[in-house]
Amino acid sequence: MPPQNPHFTKRSRVHPARSGSLSVAMWAFGLATSLFLIGMWGRTVAVDTATIEESTRVIIDADVAKERINTWLEDGLTVASATDSETVHAVAEGIQDSPEYTAAVDAIIGQFIEGLFASDGSDPVLDIDQTVAPLVPVVISEFAERDVAVDTDRIEGVLDAAGTIELDTGEAATVAAVIHDARVLLTQVVFVALIAMVLTGAIAMSLVDKRFLMLRTLATRVGLAAVSYALILRIASWALDPARGRSPIAGGGSVLLGSNGQVLLLLAGAASVVAGFGGWVAWKRKRLFVPIEEGDDTRELVAV
Repeated sequence: MPPQNPHFTKRSRVHPARSGSLSVAMWAFGLATSLFLIGMWGRTVAVDTATIEESTRVIIDADVAKERINTWLEDGLTVASATDSETVHAVAEGIQDSPEYTAAVDAIIGQFIEGLFASDGSDPVLDIDQTVAPLVPVVISEFAERDVAVDTDRIEGVLDAAGTIELDTGEAATVAAVIHDARVLLTQVVFVALIAMVLTGAIAMSLVDKRFLMLRTLATRVGLAAVSYALILRIASWALDPARGRSPIAGGGSVLLGSNGQVLLLLAGAASVVAGFGGWVAWKRKRLFVPIEEGDDTRELVAV
């Protein structure tokens, strides 16, 4: 019998029970990977205040805000000008095209959003008085174009009537608390999922002989899953509201789904590095022992 190299191990068959355990471990690893990736993306969104505020701004429909502000303005101008409602309506419609009116509406919406994200214990206030003050000369000019004389003091009194609006601090605290709670929950999900990935990955590697090849397989799965989720979120963002005009809720959801996809791509890049390392180590180990040519009588395996 030709001598055998004690360092050479032939490819062994996996016992059925061992194969079943490996399948379960790989399934559990895949589940933990999904939880980890979604948790990482969700936590990144939860700490991205700019994206959340942008989504909120989309949900708070500017057209609805303009309609309500214009209705309030018409009611006040009707009293201040003592003229017919048709003229007042024409004036209110006319000022909507002015940059002062657009700036005032944007400022009011911005103050409202900032109030929603105010910290606990604060008293957010909408400064309507200062915001609508630039509209006074615009309103007077619109009335003058229609040959209607109005008292400037009365117009200023109407616009100043709103003064300041104090938001319900309880509601503001609730919005901030929801974001904080979501951040804490997602952090816990990421932590638990990462531990599960390490444990199930270690179990899978212990059930095979070529551990570094299994490391490459596991890392490759993580990388492909990360890229897949990044694509799914991007497609979902587009499908939810392709033209950003379907509805305020759809538009806000589209903003969230389309944000922070780079964190998944970064994780995919890190996984590809680990996969490359595992594949390189497995290749180096395979090169340690190679068979001699078939014509050799000893049929020994020698180290390179």
